[in-house]
Amino acid sequence: MTGVACLSRKIDESNDMFTNGVKDRILPALPNLDARTLEWLAMEHYQFSSSNVGFLQSGVASTARLAEQGVTIELRRNADEEDGHARMYRQAMLDIGTDVDQRVEFPPTTQFLAKVGELARSDPSRALGALYATETAAIFEHETFFEICKHLCRHRGIPYDGTRIKAFHALHLDGVEQGHKDGLAAFVDLDESPQTAEGLPINQDAVEHGALAAIKAMRTWWDAMLERAGVAPAGA
Repeated sequence: MTGVACLSRKIDESNDMFTNGVKDRILPALPNLDARTLEWLAMEHYQFSSSNVGFLQSGVASTARLAEQGVTIELRRNADEEDGHARMYRQAMLDIGTDVDQRVEFPPTTQFLAKVGELARSDPSRALGALYATETAAIFEHETFFEICKHLCRHRGIPYDGTRIKAFHALHLDGVEQGHKDGLAAFVDLDESPQTAEGLPINQDAVEHGALAAIKAMRTWWDAMLERAGVAPAGA
């Protein structure tokens, strides 16, 4: 380890700027959003959840080219742990009256998913950075959708306590996503010599590039969703 051990913190700072900006906009607005809008936001988030295992599996394939095979092992562990969670999410939403399969395509979501998929399949170091960024942002997303689904249940007269949708988001906030973030951070911060082993070294510049590209894609997606939901820009 050298000074690059700060890279995960540097990426986290960029992620925090993005996620805190979204929370500052969306959370105060929730009491004023109708059930249809809250439902729409959750349906869009489900699209990422249902795609995430595929992104992680793409990352497994990409990072297999690295000399440090711990990255691939960690991504495979994350993919295995997330497998089945989209089905849980779908059923939990159905329980409170939302069929996510009735969604109409929202092009910014399609574009966002395509970008994350592209990053996950790219250069292995870029893939590592991108997936570190999305796994880190998943903590904020479950915090936010915990609140969105609580307000949706309130609109529908459904007690939130005891629902599977509350349990689903709580599960991810009870260490699942933090574990994914921490597991990848060890490799984001790894300083390797190109001559240490057979295979590609982890390239810190490429890791940072991938992370920042993923954060930019997430910011663009969220800006589009909040605009569609009628949530005013910060300071408006």
